[in-house]
Amino acid sequence: MRIIFRPLVFSLSWCLVLGSWATVLAQSKVNYKVIRNLEPMKENSPTPDFSLPTPDGKKISLKDFRGKIVFLNFWASWCVPCREEMPAMDRLYQEFKGKNFVVLAVAVKDRKQDAINFVKELKLSYPIGLDPEGEVGLLYGAWGLPTTYLIGPKGEGLARAWGPAEWHGPAARNLIKELTEGKR
Repeated sequence: MRIIFRPLVFSLSWCLVLGSWATVLAQSKVNYKVIRNLEPMKENSPTPDFSLPTPDGKKISLKDFRGKIVFLNFWASWCVPCREEMPAMDRLYQEFKGKNFVVLAVAVKDRKQDAINFVKELKLSYPIGLDPEGEVGLLYGAWGLPTTYLIGPKGEGLARAWGPAEWHGPAARNLIKELTEGKR
């Protein structure tokens, strides 16, 4: 009886230890679905790099932001939902930009001057890329606007959203806080 009892106790002990670790790991996962239309990527595959001109004529690349959580947003000046969500994105950027977080907004199939006027009117402070032919938008499957991707510090795709969201609400702010603290 004693011989059977020891392995049983040993096995139960390991189950408790492993079960505790599983609970810790499950709790450390980020719940992307706290944002209504945000879906986690099935595989955290590398996202395609790109380089685009900025409104002031410089170049900006996705790889410029390695080491940061990147909030990649595709938009256009004529997109009403984009106009509604972008000020909240700016508030999110202002809150987290010092914590390895950046918003990179790509104007898709928009005239340069229209995009510049839009950015000035809304007083947006995050980096802007211009994609007048929509090539980068197509590369990312941004069929409708706005489309948003969350990208990890190594360039891995974490989640994507089609359509607008409340990007400075409590759920979004907590999500970005968790991501900048290293949760995935």
